[in-house]
Amino acid sequence: MLIKERNDILIYVGIDVASKKHDYAIMNDLGEIASTGKIDNSLKGFKKLQDAMRNAQEFFQDQNIRIGLESTGHYSINILHHLAKNDYKVMLINPLLTNMDRKSSSLRKTKTDKIDALSICMFLDRNKFDFKSYTLKSYHTEELKSLSRERLAIKKQLRKELNKLHALISITFPEYYKVFKNIKLKVSYRVLKTYGIPSVIATTRIDGLTNTLLKASRGHYGYQQAITLKTLAQETIGQDSKVYAFQIKAIVERIEFLNKQVKCFESEIKNIIDEHFAYLLTMPGVGYTTAGIILGEIGNILRFCNPNKLLAYAGLDPSVYQSGDYDAPKRKISKRGSASLRWAIHIVSSRIIHCDKTFIDYYQKKMSKEGKSYLTTLGHVTKKVTRVLYSIIKHQKEFIPQT
Repeated sequence: MLIKERNDILIYVGIDVASKKHDYAIMNDLGEIASTGKIDNSLKGFKKLQDAMRNAQEFFQDQNIRIGLESTGHYSINILHHLAKNDYKVMLINPLLTNMDRKSSSLRKTKTDKIDALSICMFLDRNKFDFKSYTLKSYHTEELKSLSRERLAIKKQLRKELNKLHALISITFPEYYKVFKNIKLKVSYRVLKTYGIPSVIATTRIDGLTNTLLKASRGHYGYQQAITLKTLAQETIGQDSKVYAFQIKAIVERIEFLNKQVKCFESEIKNIIDEHFAYLLTMPGVGYTTAGIILGEIGNILRFCNPNKLLAYAGLDPSVYQSGDYDAPKRKISKRGSASLRWAIHIVSSRIIHCDKTFIDYYQKKMSKEGKSYLTTLGHVTKKVTRVLYSIIKHQKEFIPQT
């Protein structure tokens, strides 16, 4: 048989992922199918799949297995991690690619889970030279992606709560800002939680109010601020209501809770980066927060064959508009792809032009000698930053300043 004459048979395993069960298909690069079936989304099901793959290795008399499964959010994480931990070569595939591949190979409008699993096998065969194996490093980047996105969601919620607090203070005690220009201070939160509305502050003993300020501010606020605050409370034009006092206290408690959550997430991000990706922190302008976002949003760097692909993924590539003889002279960035990654690269770019000689010189050259605007110059810097980030992450090496 032809199978026995070859020593380089590739065995493909396509897995169609779902919430409770997964469909799989196993075939070789000659199109011969070893088996198809279903497994439960459980350890027992994963072991059943491993048994099926071992049987396929005996059937095809080869050990070279490549597994493909579609990126379907959180449903694919467990089986992906299990296979990677057991040293299988697994590739995470964009569902749009397999869908386009399936449509291009057949005119019939048929779609089943079994067909989807076989389509993944055929996609692996047609893209055998572009196979990018998932690693446990990729698992850590997935963790960073999840943590960073959740942190951003909490920060967004925090901004909403702060806006609500500003609105209530403007209604109840607009003069409050004369004492606390920054209401996000710990001492400010303590005053708002303890007293809430100006009528309570106005009737509070000055020594009690002073003690509250001293303890909460560690001595930075005291008697003088207490006198000012009480005088303003007595003369305020704000609306006095116990309902507003209740709302203010509730909002401040939520803000304090959300701030604790942010610190917990940042601590977890720091631990992962220190353990697995400390080399990225050597690049000027990159901190734990930006490193977490960059690594999480990029994922497996091998998905991008060159820095320009990464630039396009971040939406930092220039948009092109041509029609007939017209070619738009001004080209803005496309702003497609990952907005979080685009933001992180922009932050690094705006910092690095102040702390690395190579980037300082490059920035000054574009601004002074070439006469470009600040935003246009920063756009050039982001391209250079993206190329450096690509190299550092791909080779897992520390940043070395150019001389």
